[in-house]
Amino acid sequence: MRFGNTLIIFTKTPQVCRVKTRMWPDLSHRKCLFLHKKLTAHATSQFKLNLEFNLIVYTTHTDKVRHLYPRGIIIKQQSGFGLGKRMCNAINQELKKTQRVVLIGSDCLTLDVDYVSKAFKELTAVNDVVLGPTIDGGYALIGMQKQHAFLFNNISWGSSKVFNQTQTSASKHGCRIKALDKISDIDTIKDLHYLKKINSLPEWATNLVCSTSG
Repeated sequence: MRFGNTLIIFTKTPQVCRVKTRMWPDLSHRKCLFLHKKLTAHATSQFKLNLEFNLIVYTTHTDKVRHLYPRGIIIKQQSGFGLGKRMCNAINQELKKTQRVVLIGSDCLTLDVDYVSKAFKELTAVNDVVLGPTIDGGYALIGMQKQHAFLFNNISWGSSKVFNQTQTSASKHGCRIKALDKISDIDTIKDLHYLKKINSLPEWATNLVCSTSG
């Protein structure tokens, strides 16, 4: 029998020219790398001591990143071809031993413990899946109690169609989705300027955008 909740942070290994590429050329490759590292550290630090769920980080090259995370955090290797397959595999692996799984990215400063806790609570007999939609049409959180692999097929990852395509797929298969409040993730320089405008950027991130135009 499966018990408990597991939170997956899904992130890339920090490598120059491999992370936050949609920020370039507004930010240099080095600044893109800096941003990625800070966002991942922010996500990890928020959730590492929470007792409501187990925390596991799924990354792309585990042998290169163990020293970047605090001791005690479980790090696992992503597997599969393409983002959808990798997320699907990670969720499926954890659902073998835990009752509810929520997966988040590492690029959303406004996604906090309360938001994740609400996601777990919404996974009931009424809701099969919970999604945390982003204002750009994607989602920053997905959670479920059993695997729904079809939700990761034929999705235009990285586009403004992701959330709607996922909802359409769910409806087609009779899967009940609960959508949380929209939040803002950080994919482009416009996202940084938006968060700065609403005073939701920490100082280190504000310094990144002060030399770029809004």
